[in-house]
Formats: sequence, structure tokens, C-alpha cells
Amino acid sequence: MLLSDLAGLEAYVSESYNSRSFIELLQNADDAGATRFYVKRYKNYLLVANDGRPFNINDLESLCRSASSNKSRGASIGYRGIGFKSVVSFAKEVHLVSGMYEVTFSKEMTKAIIEKANKVPLIRIPHELKSSVKTELKSELSKISNDGYNTIFIFTGATANQIDEEYTSFAYTTLMFLNNVRNIRINLSKEVNASINVLEQVEGRKKLKIATNDKITGWLVYSSDNCSIAFSYNNDKVERLPREEAIIHAFLPTEDSCGLGFVVNGDFSTDPSRRHLIFDETTKKVISEIAKLYLKILNHSIDNENDGQLKALMPYYDIKLIQLMKQSFEREFSTMLKSNSGATFSKMKLSPSWLNAADFHKIMSLAGVRSMNSKCADVQNIDSILKYLGAKTDDVNTIFSLLNPKDISLNGCAQIAVNAMKQVLMNHKIGALTKAAIFACESELRSLQEINDSNGEIDESFLQLMIDNGISFNDIGLCIKKIGIDNLYEQQFSEEVPSNDDDDFDDDEEGIPSEVRDWFNGSLTSHSSSPSASSVQKWRSAEENTLAVLNENGFNLKDVSKQNVGYDLTGTDPNGKEIFIEVKSIDYAGQRFRMTNNEFAAAQYNQDKYYIAIVHQSSDSLGIGLIKNPIKNLNLTRQCIQWVWECVGYEYNPMKFKLK
Repeated sequence: MLLSDLAGLEAYVSESYNSRSFIELLQNADDAGATRFYVKRYKNYLLVANDGRPFNINDLESLCRSASSNKSRGASIGYRGIGFKSVVSFAKEVHLVSGMYEVTFSKEMTKAIIEKANKVPLIRIPHELKSSVKTELKSELSKISNDGYNTIFIFTGATANQIDEEYTSFAYTTLMFLNNVRNIRINLSKEVNASINVLEQVEGRKKLKIATNDKITGWLVYSSDNCSIAFSYNNDKVERLPREEAIIHAFLPTEDSCGLGFVVNGDFSTDPSRRHLIFDETTKKVISEIAKLYLKILNHSIDNENDGQLKALMPYYDIKLIQLMKQSFEREFSTMLKSNSGATFSKMKLSPSWLNAADFHKIMSLAGVRSMNSKCADVQNIDSILKYLGAKTDDVNTIFSLLNPKDISLNGCAQIAVNAMKQVLMNHKIGALTKAAIFACESELRSLQEINDSNGEIDESFLQLMIDNGISFNDIGLCIKKIGIDNLYEQQFSEEVPSNDDDDFDDDEEGIPSEVRDWFNGSLTSHSSSPSASSVQKWRSAEENTLAVLNENGFNLKDVSKQNVGYDLTGTDPNGKEIFIEVKSIDYAGQRFRMTNNEFAAAQYNQDKYYIAIVHQSSDSLGIGLIKNPIKNLNLTRQCIQWVWECVGYEYNPMKFKLK
């Protein structure tokens, strides 16, 4: 009766652990300190070997019993003492050769020595290794042993299709959180090889490379207090994992997703099949530790401007609504995240929606206030997470108190001016509006009071920049009148909205020669005489190729095209001087191009520091022509189509580069 009960229990375990025999055998090998794991089909046998320490008497007794593992939780992966029983689902007999032990587990052999037993378990009573198995596999076992494998399991009657599917389609991330196993070799219907190598390791962080037959993946793993967060890492950059690949590991993979863009690992409690988490106190404690590690990585990513890692840290769920969901890893994690955040992010400032992130970050940095750079601020949902953790946005009065207008772009000045005027129109007091030098007048930044006292006017290009940022011409005038800037109002705003006729910015002055550079001939380096372009690629955009070519030839530029500051590239020229470059792609020499009001205003403000790069990219070459100070050196005509500035004629003598 006892044997019958044990047979039923064994069958239940086998069903619960269905299709996880590979995982359990790999886990046992890792707990034995193995670095190599080998699976092979030989004749009608399935051989599974590892190079861990050989079995001792305690190991053998634990194998024969249920829930009697001598492993301790946390020190090893397995601890229940039942996982090995999963092999019952695919094998009729199991044989073990390890150290001094040569054992067979067989229901038929057990029934033969216990006459009244009608139903017996497979893995319970050990018998001496079957002589037929020993004879038939003698040379093969000797070969495997000579290769350094100390423990060999032999399965007879194994279901070929089930074994092939399970053993050749395992998740390669299985290797990532094992303590010891570094190489897996499987030789069944097809050969599968997998290895893991540590490329770099410092305290709390390591870079791994996992290589399989058809792919090589990189991983950046952060660890703390028996838990880990692993990011997909390729080409020196973190990549966000799809939700379905962001699997929770309890050392070995479960079937639960963490709902974020990375893989997590910890000593979670799971159901007997190891497929799903059980939310007991142990699991909640591990989730709390993962939340602490997440906050540490989030903090580090912001400080180091790592936008790729920040993208991976963003949840796939709405963190504000997570408490309405049923119990899950996501809900427990979000709760722990908030309770562990403390004051880490409460002093951080977020860019308001009305001010571009680049200028906001510059204002805050110069004032010694923590904020994010524009790359990080562009990460989707980052504001939601940081607000959830206590970060706040600043109002326009606070920004005025920290602002030095000369430190930010013209577009940033326009955005601040627009928001301040909107506040005034809603009867809020913005005392700094009249005194802050954020308005362009005759290509210089001045305050409204200064413009008013000198009987000047706000540059029309700056007015249009303000209009582009969401305020009407009439509202600008109304605000100026409301705050008592009377001279300026009477001179520039007392009439109706101006017409679209040509003004002082058109091409009235004829015969101004275009200053077109074949190359950057003001350079003090040899690049001007022998430019190179080994980094040019056909598949890249004109902007990307221009950035690559210029940086290869003495410039030090970065791409700011997404920041809407009136130019695409900024940095220093080969002489170390500040430079701003707007890239214009053309299909043929002489083709017209347009400047937006934002670009026109930036060019007008930066003058000789501002260049237009005219780029012609064909199937086999790239031409780049640089035009300095386009406001001065080009004939620009203001068109009525959304008030863009169109160049109708220029000289184009580019330097050409081979495309690869």
C-alpha cells in the first residue's frame, strides 16, 4: 500500500513537472558544481552527463526519497527533493553511474523482489546496474568518463519526439543564473551547443556572452542580495526586451513575465512545476530586494545619461493603475518600488511640457539642481515613473529665478516667454517677465523693458518662433499691454496682425556673394586638404552620414535634431570653436531648400557660428557643402506657406565620398 501511494505521488510529480526533465537534470548538475552538461542519444539510450562532484551516499538516498533533499534554500537551486521524479514521464528505466555507484531504477526489478506489489514507483528502490546495460554501454561510458564527466544518467525507453523537442528548444537564458554550469552540449536529432562567458566583472555587475548554434547574445547583469536584473546588451548598448521575453527566473526560467524590459532572477517561491510564482513572504521579500536594485540602476542610468538602459527599465503597464490589477509580480513590484524609494527622487526636477528638455536640463545643471538630459527625458513613460517616485516639475517663476538666457537656445527663450505670457493672460503674476532678457531684438537678447525704453521692436523671426510655440500675435500684444510695456505695444502691436508681405529679411540687397565652402577651409588640421569618409554607409540618412563624416575630419559634433532647437548638429569645429549645423538634403544641385522660423531665428542669433550643410547623397557618393552664416550669405525669400524661408539660389561645389 505504501509503494502504491508512492507510485501515485511520483506520477503526480511527473505530471506537474511535465517537459521540465532537462531543467531538473541541469539544476542537479549545477548544484553538484558541474561546469559542463552533456546530452547524447546512443543506440536506444539517452545519456545525460555532467562533470560535477560524484554521488555520495547522501545524494543517492535523497534521489531515492521524496522531499528529503540535503540542499539548503538559497545555497543551491533545488531544495524540494522531488524534481528528479519528472523523468518518470519519458523513461521506463533509469540508470546511474557516478563515483562508486552503479545503479538501476526499474519497476520490473522492484516488483520481482516485492512479490505482493502490484503498483510500484520507478525512482525509489535502487538495484545493481543491469548487466545488459553495463555490457552494451561499456565503451561509450568509458569514453564519456575519460572526457571528465563524473556523473552519467542513462535512460531507456525514452520517448524520442518528447526528448528532442524539450532538449533542443531550451531557453538560452537558462544558463544566465546558474551558479556553475558554463557549457551545454546536446547531440540528439540535431546538435545544440551553448556556452556562457564572463567578459567583464566588477562589484555588483558583470557582462556576459551567451553563444548558441545560431546566435550570440550579450547580457549586462546587476546583482544584489541574492537577486539579479539582466539587460539584453548588444553593440555596447542595452536593448529593451519584448514583454514576452522578460521572464522571471527562479534561477531557472518560469513562465511569468515581470512586465518590464529585462529579465529578473531571485529565490522566488514557485509552484511544484516551477512555472509560476507563489506570493508568500519569501517571494515578497525577494521582490522588495529587486525593487531596491531597480532604483539603484535607475538612479545610475539617469546620472550617466544611459537612455538605452532607461528604456529597458520602463514598465509595459500603467504604473498609476497597477493597484487596480489582481495580485501579480507587477503589482507587488510597484508597491515595493514606492516604499523603497525614500527621498532619492523627491529633489529631482522634471522638464515641464512647455519647455524643451535640453534647455531645461542646462538651466537646472547650472543651478545645481538634479534633472535629466534631453536623451533621457525623451524616454517614453520616464516622467510617469519619476513622478510616481516623488519627482516634480517646476513652474515658470522658479525657472525665471534660475535662468541665464544666454545659456539656452533661442527656442527655449521663446518657450519660456510664451508660457509666462499665457500665465499673465490668466491673471497670474509673473514679475520677471518684463525684466528677463529672453526676447530677441536686433539679434540680441533683451528684456521687454529694455526694448520698450530703446523704442525697439521684437525681431519678427522671434515673434514667429513664439507663435510656433502656441501663442497668437494678438495675445502677445495683449499681454505686453497688460503688463504696461506701452511704447513697444504702440509701436509693434497696436495694429492688426501683420500681412505676409516681404519685410527686411528678404533679398532686397542684390549681389551679395554666397560664401560657400568646398570643405571647412578654416580648419587648422590636415583634414581640410585630405578629407576621409571611411564611416559613410549607403543605408544611413544624410544627417547620419554628415555627422559621421564631419566627426571623422576633425569636428566634435553630436546630433540634437530631435530637440527642435533650430539646428541638427552642434559641438566644435576642427579649431575647437563652437558651431551649429543644420543639414539640408537635396536631390540635385540647385534644388531649393527651406528654413523653418526656428532655424532662421537660430541662424540669425548665432550668425558666423551657424552653418547650413547642403547634402546630396546618391547610390554611390555623398556630397557635403558648408555655408557659413546663411542669413548674411544667402538670398532668402519669405514664403507665405507656413512662413518658411526658402533659398532660391546658391553655389554647390561639394567634396564627394564613396558609399559602401
